Amino acid sequence: MWSAMSQIKLRVSALCIREGHVLFIEHKSFAPDDPALPPTYWILPGGVVEKGETLHDALRREMMEETGLRCRIGGMVFVKELLYPNPGCEGSGSRHHSVSIGFRCEVTGGNLMTGSDPELSEEEQMIIESKWLPLDRLHEYQLYPPFLKDLIADDLSDDSGEVVPQFYDSLL
Repeated sequence: MWSAMSQIKLRVSALCIREGHVLFIEHKSFAPDDPALPPTYWILPGGVVEKGETLHDALRREMMEETGLRCRIGGMVFVKELLYPNPGCEGSGSRHHSVSIGFRCEVTGGNLMTGSDPELSEEEQMIIESKWLPLDRLHEYQLYPPFLKDLIADDLSDDSGEVVPQFYDSLL
């Protein structure tokens, strides 16, 4: 019998770039007892796909819950696997195992707010702040996963508008 902790979670993420800024969520660490991880970091809006939900429907729901914004979903930009503890460590993936699919998105409406995860109690909330971060200052923020800085720079430098989705393993 599989427990909820042993299942692989499918997640979606929104890469929204607008007027020299990119939309991020400041998030508490999922492993606050690990001194190797920062206590907070900035992630793209998104979350777990619910049973019976399409990837696009999940992303629109998560954007609304976390940021109060509506979006138009574009092409896929990355696939990221995360196992914690990392592969090669004792208990690899025993605390967390997910696969995230990132999509380029365009904000189409709503008002930016700091949302919450409706499945968590007030004490368990992980979201600290929703914010448009300036592209030229991303180096000042603890982004997770770390490849996002390069992915965003590559996305901006591609004039064709076509990005070949990249796969990032748990060690990146």
